[in-house]
Formats: sequence, structure tokens, C-alpha cells
Amino acid sequence: MPESVNLLREFDDTIIEKLQESYSSRSKIDDLMGISISHEPFTHCIIQNLVSDQNFVNELSSEILSKLKYRQKNNDLYQFHQTQDLGKNKSKNLSKFRDQFLYGQFLEVLKKITNIDLSSTKIDVTSSKYEFSDYLLCHDDNINQDKHGRRIAFIYYLVPEDWSQNGSDGGNLDLFRVDENYEPVEIVKSLIPRRNSLAFFEVSDSSFHQVAQILSKNKTRLSINGRFHGPVNSRADKKIQLPPELKSYDSVEPDTFFDWIAERYLKPINQTGIQMKFSSSSEIKLDKFFHQEKYDQVNKALSSENLKWIKKGTYNRHNYEIADNQSLPVVVKELLKVLTSDFMGLTLSNMTGLALHPTVPKTRSDETDSDSYSEDDDEEPSEEIENQDDNEFSDSDSEILPELTTMSPSKRKLSESEENDGSKPCCSSSLNKKLKNDEDLNENGQKSDLQSDESQREYGNPKYNCEIRRWKPGSYTLITDDDDEIKKEALDLMVYFGCQNWHSGCGGNVSYIARDEDTELLTVNPEENCLALVFRDKETLRFTKFVNSRLTEMTSNGYFYEIYIVYYE
Repeated sequence: MPESVNLLREFDDTIIEKLQESYSSRSKIDDLMGISISHEPFTHCIIQNLVSDQNFVNELSSEILSKLKYRQKNNDLYQFHQTQDLGKNKSKNLSKFRDQFLYGQFLEVLKKITNIDLSSTKIDVTSSKYEFSDYLLCHDDNINQDKHGRRIAFIYYLVPEDWSQNGSDGGNLDLFRVDENYEPVEIVKSLIPRRNSLAFFEVSDSSFHQVAQILSKNKTRLSINGRFHGPVNSRADKKIQLPPELKSYDSVEPDTFFDWIAERYLKPINQTGIQMKFSSSSEIKLDKFFHQEKYDQVNKALSSENLKWIKKGTYNRHNYEIADNQSLPVVVKELLKVLTSDFMGLTLSNMTGLALHPTVPKTRSDETDSDSYSEDDDEEPSEEIENQDDNEFSDSDSEILPELTTMSPSKRKLSESEENDGSKPCCSSSLNKKLKNDEDLNENGQKSDLQSDESQREYGNPKYNCEIRRWKPGSYTLITDDDDEIKKEALDLMVYFGCQNWHSGCGGNVSYIARDEDTELLTVNPEENCLALVFRDKETLRFTKFVNSRLTEMTSNGYFYEIYIVYYE
């Protein structure tokens, strides 16, 4: 590379020696000619005025914004725009900065300060652009599997000169303290971006950090960022996360159950229709599921000042609050009892075809001698269940039964062409296949002996896990590889409260994706008095999207609430 004018500030031997000493002895430097080093919660360094020529800084930021192509990155962990790797980009100013910073003067300084044999060939570098409501949630950057990998992460800030230094523009680099199991439990330091400053830190099992949500509606958090590679340290051993304790159903009085659930959803003919729709898409929304008076009572009770909320963390997994069961209002306790009762398990079995009640067999056999299903055997189920009011069901519909019963498999009509109630299929046809396998005919058009044999029936032991959640700006859940819950087939039930003015720009909607893919299969949005049911197999993952600051403009108290129950066969 031909000699060029030195763009970066000078690092004389005295400065380098003091930084070396601080780095190796873990002693703090508050201000050494605009350079600071701290070791809490993990070692990090801030260098002010990295580039000595301010005109070059302005030209560099203008060039980046005008010539580079940014693509949106959006999943459970982040929402922002980023370029492709810039290691070979030939833009005039960017290439000058890159060659001196990454491959020249500063790389040698960094090697001396850290005493790490950093690679001069393997360096990641991109440009990131964060705008209003963008963020990057808690992570440690440590994905090293081999002996050589990420060692030093860096961010060179090109934010506007007037970026607020009191944090009101957002976009801080938040640093987390970890517990004894290397799980991030608390934000202990926030580094505010400043134009022409560099932040770098050593990547490790404890280097958890995040980019806080951008709060400014007219400023862009622009940066050049990446990682230097080198020999890596061995990973720490972590304790296995224990799965939540599962519970068995409770009993509830029939009158109590009927007091809560809208009449139309308890009619067997309508449950048949719901199951037909559910079997084709593995998901459904049931509008006005509860009697409105009861729903309104819960809506009000959840915002009570007497209800206590407990933070659910750690930050690399989720960040939201759950209700303290000891402080639940009576009406909320009653609703939970209804949703986790034998009656509810049987109702969900009828609506989904899953074995969510001890009397429902996993391996189903025909309960009659009928060879096949006849369209004349049953009255045709209603096709507009979600949009009808109670009084739209005719008097000729089936009466509500005091004791709910499951449907005979021979009476299930599973049509591939059945119109979906949801916006799109949730996942692969694993539920469809599950039900159809139970209905297979032999070559003579009759049920196989194996399936018709009573001894082949397998009954499950249904269990559930339940949480009452409070969502506010900053809340989210993330997908993690060691989450035991996502390794099992399950039915998710979601009911939302306090979300009358919610819209998708607020976040807080639930996304279902296929494992190892970014393609979204289904989105469940919070809706008033609406029960959402989603069956997920072992290859389907879910997360709740980051709730951003727009929510405070939509709700009176800045919250909305969710009852989330997972049912297992």
C-alpha cells in the first residue's frame, strides 16, 4: 500500500505503555488524553477523536450514507440496517480509513495494548445504521467454536455532532453484569455514542451488551463496526437451564366454566367446524371468546395497583414481567382456573383434535363400525364461526351439553381445501399429518385392525404451563438453543388485555418461524377478547417481538397484558 497521510491520532510509546499496564493489571484509566479503560463489567476502552482531521470525518460519513447499500436486518434479536462486509470496498474515504485502522497503524497499537496476536487478514467490518425504534438486544458476540475466532469487537461512531449526551436520543451501548452462570442479569453501564469516537472490548463469555432503542425521530446512529480475530479462550461451562414445572388440570364447576366462555364456542357442531379449520393450518383465532362482561372485569383487574409484578430474565433469553400469583385478583384467578380446567382441556381437544384431555386417545380408533365418513352423517358445520354473534346461530343448532364430549374420529371431515381462519399457515402440516394418520384406511377401504383394536389406544397425560405477562417498552423474548420448551410439540394459547389501541408498529406481536430459517410463518397480534391457538411442532420456534417506545403513545399506562398457556399432550 502506498504511503498516505496519517489520518488517526498519535499513540506515542508513553500512552501505549500506560494502556498496556491498565489492560494487563485491570487497573482503571479515567482520562488519558481522551482515552479511558474500564474493566467493569468487562474490559472496554473508549478513544475520543480517533481521526485527527475533522473534515475527513465529515467526508467519510457523507460517503458512507450516499454510496453504500444498506439492507434491513430484522429478527428476534435486532432491527436495523447494515451493509455487506466492507473489507474490499473501494470507496475513496472508506478505503483510506479501513487500511489505516484495520490493517495499519491502529491494528499494531491494539496488539500491543491487549497483548493478543490479532490477525491481519481475518477482520470483519460493516457499517450499521440505526433509526427511530431500531435496536440490537442482549448478546455476547462470542460464537467461537474453533481455536481462532472473534477477540476484539469495535464500534467507530459517526453520529451527528448534536447527538444527545444525556441519553435522550437513545442508542447507548449498554453493558451487562453476569451472574455465576455467565447469564446477563443487570445493565451496569451505558456508553453514549459520540461522533469520531471508538469503543472496543474483548469478546468473552461475559461480554454481554446491547444497542438500546433509538429514541430520536430525526437522527441516525451511524457507525463502522466489526471484530478483530485471533486465538480464542476456551468457553466456560454453564449450568443447564431447568424447564418450567408442568402442572395437571384443576377441576371447575360447570356453571363457572359456562359463565366465562361464549355460548357459540361450546356447541359441538361449531367445535367440529373449528377443528376442520384448525387441522388445515395449525392455528386459529376465536373472536369474542369470553363473555364481554367477564373479559372487561379481567381487563380492569390486571391494571390494579395491588397486583405485584416480578421481572422475568435473564436478558439474553427474555425481558418481561409476570404476575405474582399470590396477589392475583379473584376474577383473574377464576379465569385461570377455567383455562386450566378439565373442561378446557376437553374443549381444546374438540377444537384441535389434539389429546389434551386424559379421556382422549393419542392413537385414535373408530368408535363405530362405519367404513368411512358420510357427508350426510352430520349437519354441515358453520363456516363463519369467528365473525358471527351469538344470536346469529339458529335455534336448530345443537344445544349446549352439560357435559362436553369428544368427537368420533369417523365424524371428522378433514378437508385440505378448507379456508384458513388465520392470515397464513403457521407451520408444516405436522398436525394435519398427525390427524390423518389416525384415519388411514386399509386396501379394502376399512380401518386397519391395528387402529380399531382397543388395546392399541394410547392415552396421554396432558400438562400445562401458564404465565400472566405484562408487556411494556423494552420487553421481548428471544429464541435460544437450550430452551427446553421449544423441543416439544405443544399448543400455545394466547389471550391479550389492555391492547385496544395496539398496532404492529409498537412491537409485542408473536412471530413463529421455522428452525434455522428467518422466514416468518405466522404472526399473532394482540387483539381484545380474542383467543389465539397455535400448534407448533419441534421445528417451529416462537418469540415475542421487542416492544418499543410507541406503546406509550397507544396505552394510558404504557402496558398491555397476556395470559399465555402452553398445553402438552
